[in-house]
Amino acid sequence: MKRVLLSIVATCSLLNAGGYKIPEQSADSLGLAASNVAFSFGADAAYFNPANMMFLDGLHHFESTLGWFHINKLEFKSDDGKSYSSKKFDSLAGTFSFVTPEIYENWRFGLALAVPAAVGVSWEDPATAFTAKRFKLQVVELNPTVAYRINDKLAVALGARGVYTKGKIASDFGRFGYREIQGDGINYGYNVALTYRPIEELSFAVTYRSKVNLELKGHTNADFIGGLNYHGKTTVEIPLPAQLVLATGYKFSDLTLLLAFERTYWSKFKEYDFEYGDKTAAHTNSRLFKGLMDDPVIKNAKDTNTYRLGLTYDVNEKFRLMAGFAYDEDITSSKHTGLELPNTTSKVYSFGVNYKFTPNLEMALGYVYQHRDKKRATGITNSIATKMSGEFDTGTIQILGTTFKYTF
Repeated sequence: MKRVLLSIVATCSLLNAGGYKIPEQSADSLGLAASNVAFSFGADAAYFNPANMMFLDGLHHFESTLGWFHINKLEFKSDDGKSYSSKKFDSLAGTFSFVTPEIYENWRFGLALAVPAAVGVSWEDPATAFTAKRFKLQVVELNPTVAYRINDKLAVALGARGVYTKGKIASDFGRFGYREIQGDGINYGYNVALTYRPIEELSFAVTYRSKVNLELKGHTNADFIGGLNYHGKTTVEIPLPAQLVLATGYKFSDLTLLLAFERTYWSKFKEYDFEYGDKTAAHTNSRLFKGLMDDPVIKNAKDTNTYRLGLTYDVNEKFRLMAGFAYDEDITSSKHTGLELPNTTSKVYSFGVNYKFTPNLEMALGYVYQHRDKKRATGITNSIATKMSGEFDTGTIQILGTTFKYTF
């Protein structure tokens, strides 16, 4: 249980460097591979870099995005020659961002509702269903922010993050039993940002998202051979690592170049342990229960880097083209890679368009294609006593989003 629920918890943040993270929360960020940190083109500044709110025009800015997420089936080939496939996963999610004008001189306020992860993986074959028969994840983050203009070239911002996570998982242990767990939790953190524009065409930005201690509380139903069942409470607390982003951008007339470097401090993830509030002495002394439910999960994750590049081209006053690329490093070794979240190095390719219908109404469309590299895994459990080794084939994730922007 710990491997699957742990992966669900770890996935619920934007910081999920090697897993199924979704840093893109608007059509602009989709089209630019989330490189839109030094420059912002609308209300999504409230989420990506709230300091940029001070460089928007003086109106109210509002935008709403509907996104489609598609995770293609994963292919795993074990060293004994057998092949396994997960099921595809599709999901729809909506987000919004809002920025006020200067209600007080040199101050602006923002609010963003984001969906930083949408994950579903299902393995039906008994050998793979042992640890990851099915799990789904729903995550919503509310991010209120405030920005202050120090002078015409420099602005800073501060925000709070409230993250709600809900997960459901199931594992089929074959002759040993079956277990299912549901859990949710609300957790908090903060983010800060700074933007410096020495000249109008050049921008430097720094953003920082704090470490968050995530706590999920849930209920487990597990039935094992010999009548050693567990129907009770389950909790886990895990630190989500901090993330630092350094970004710059330059406007060459109609062309804007965007660069962003992310450093995610995943080395805080050493191991995870679960607590069972209704565990009895029989559970404590059972090797079966300990092996399936109560052993710590070792991750030994490492700090990772993500490199992002974006380009925008203003065709005319109404029409803007966007393109982007990102390279995202893996967070774990082959030994600690599982079926529930087969972390790999990935490459992101993106493009988008933005069209202004009126001075106050715009529509944008963004698309992301993520290519996930092959990876070897050596520690996948397929029975209580054996491990399965093999290789994950290349995988793909696609995201398509449309955004409506309105100013008033």
